[in-house]
Amino acid sequence: MSNSPSVDPNESRSEALARIDTVERALEQLAATVRSQTAELQEELGQVRLSVIELHSHAVTTPASTPLTESPIGGDAPEGAAAGARLVALELIGRGIALEQAEAQLREAFPGIDAERVLSEVGATPGV
Repeated sequence: MSNSPSVDPNESRSEALARIDTVERALEQLAATVRSQTAELQEELGQVRLSVIELHSHAVTTPASTPLTESPIGGDAPEGAAAGARLVALELIGRGIALEQAEAQLREAFPGIDAERVLSEVGATPGV
């Protein structure tokens, strides 16, 4: 006869199942935390994007007193409006906004800008 301790298979199985349950709970808690933090960050990112659009819109409604350094894309746009419009157009395209909606938002935010031309310059296509 051997003096080695006997291992109860039921006890080992119970310990393994208990460990599996513990790991699963920890994983579920981690996943819930990640989902929650992701949602919070996405909401904050959306608010920051809207702030950028509002800042650009406000900047073009307060014309600068210096002469234009670049030709406006269309109409009598204030200085810097063309560059701002291109940045906003890129942002709108990056967010997956429909081309027609992006055009409308650019026209509203940047009066005097040829919104269709701006979108074309930044690579927007009718399928966007």
